Amino acid sequence: MEDKYVLSAEGIYKSFGEAKVLKNVEFKLREGEIHALMGENGAGKSTLIKIISGVYTKDAGVVKIAEQEVTFHTPKDAIDAGLRVIHQEISLVPTMTVAENIYLGNFPRNANKTVDGRKMNQDAKAVLDQLGESIPVTKKVRNLTIAEQQIVEIAKALSVKPKVLIMDEPTAALNDQETANLFKLLDRLKESGVSIIYITHRFSEVYQLADQVTVLRDGEFIACLPIAEITDEGLIKMMVGEEKSAAFTRRPVEKGEEIFSVQNLSAEGKLEDISLSIRRGELVVVFGLFGAGQNELCRAIFGAMPYDSGEIHLHGKELKVKTVKDACAAGIGYVSDDRKGEGIIPLLSVGENICLPAYANKLSNRGFLRLERVKQLGRQFFDKLGVRCSGTKQAIGSLSGGNQQKCVIGRWMANDAKLLILNMPTRGVDVGARAEIYRALEDLAEEGVAVLVISLEMPEVLSIADRIYIMHEHQIVAEIDRAEATQEYLLSKALGVKTAEA
Repeated sequence: MEDKYVLSAEGIYKSFGEAKVLKNVEFKLREGEIHALMGENGAGKSTLIKIISGVYTKDAGVVKIAEQEVTFHTPKDAIDAGLRVIHQEISLVPTMTVAENIYLGNFPRNANKTVDGRKMNQDAKAVLDQLGESIPVTKKVRNLTIAEQQIVEIAKALSVKPKVLIMDEPTAALNDQETANLFKLLDRLKESGVSIIYITHRFSEVYQLADQVTVLRDGEFIACLPIAEITDEGLIKMMVGEEKSAAFTRRPVEKGEEIFSVQNLSAEGKLEDISLSIRRGELVVVFGLFGAGQNELCRAIFGAMPYDSGEIHLHGKELKVKTVKDACAAGIGYVSDDRKGEGIIPLLSVGENICLPAYANKLSNRGFLRLERVKQLGRQFFDKLGVRCSGTKQAIGSLSGGNQQKCVIGRWMANDAKLLILNMPTRGVDVGARAEIYRALEDLAEEGVAVLVISLEMPEVLSIADRIYIMHEHQIVAEIDRAEATQEYLLSKALGVKTAEA
């Protein structure tokens, strides 16, 4: 009997500028099936889902719902067709109640067209009861924990009784009991005919839930296999492929004395007994899958998140970092993975963005800015990093991602950073700018700056690192020199599975 697909995507291509993100990708979902979509970071999973759900338009290919070709121009088109996506990033309205968030855009109405608050609360409670949760439906979302917010996101998707449910790392913020409740619900949904696309990096969840597994690598379809044919090592090989050659090669440098260390850093539920160190001249990279604790580690060192215990040492001195101001005063710089939200101020000039942290301790004179010094300092690091634009007066928001990132790195160089933490420093950066950023980091390390890079991209890790720390479930689970590291080893440790090599 011919397979009946509730959703299929065939021959999907998608490019952003010259970057080809998806190349002839296919995906097929049967009715009443849980289908895991897997691949390493950057494999194209999110882009494919955004095409299926109407966020992006495809360059070529066909998407079908119940064997009928469709074109979604907006996410609402996909929702109207019975598709619902639960994104990993929380997208609730903090000032609204749980019930209001669940039914946002779909409020039940009275005969006079006003919102029926009583029915909305009753229906919201019924959806949460399905999940085995007792979150008060009249509570403001801003007063919920992250895990509770994730539950509300799931309830919101289920409130419209979708035909296809797409879930992106839905258990990332859930505890064991909440995860068990979710899995029971997914089994019930599957039995009722709902089809589920499940994106996760956790192998245990795939084995427990999935009927089929599709693997993408470098924007290409690799395989679709039934779960009975999947093994840890086979799945890792499909996700990684052959070892990729690195375009950037570290020049040999003699490593010096230890200049930075973290000892037994812990924050309940976020970091567990983290210890690492950096020597003069070396680039140290922390690798892990999304949500492994890298962001929390960055923020704890930079004073943006409190920690319960542990010590931070820089150049032999223990630092008491309680706030971001403490970190800046101690010579710590942080390049966020959210360049637009936490990195640049788009309407300010390139020069002003470069000079921001230096205003307080280098540029002020009795409370006034020395504009000529601002100009000189901005120009110095503009030139040093090879920023490509019309000049330091150009608004930074009009620059390419790579040139914006150079300016953010230059900001901390202008502030004489002794430790520079870079969280995904080449996200959204083209190949040419990546090499220039890598070389700038290499120069900083040789000049005695402690450079700590967070990266989710294995080719990047193997290209730039001297030493690699691997995180899994908020812990460091391995430390390895670059010369001994392989993609299979990194991914195995980051996934928490064992292979012959690991």
